[in-house]
Amino acid sequence: MDDMNDGILRVTNHQNHPTSKFHKVFFFYIEEQADYFEGLLIEKKIWFERDSEINRGKMMYLFGIKLTNVKEVDQLNYLAIGKYRKPIFENKYLRYGVVLFGAIIIFLGVIGYFLSPVYQN
Repeated sequence: MDDMNDGILRVTNHQNHPTSKFHKVFFFYIEEQADYFEGLLIEKKIWFERDSEINRGKMMYLFGIKLTNVKEVDQLNYLAIGKYRKPIFENKYLRYGVVLFGAIIIFLGVIGYFLSPVYQN
């Protein structure tokens, strides 16, 4: 499944099955995430097939899901991704700094609007 990484930025971790129009393939690169996803599928009694392969030097864990279950499996996929998601800014001071910077920019924009000649007319 070398086409799993097509494009510069892969937004989703699923695509149509390459040989069956009745299935969708979900894939993960983190084993714990894949195991958690599998546990959720088993808990919900959803049929799936699991496989793994090396893709561009990394182990990829694949799950074949029937299209009839995709809506429910999407929710489980979000749970699995969310559980093992790392924050964009792991340093809490950097996070607060970004929020503070955004608030200052908004504040300056509002002040600039009220002080501009367009507002005063």
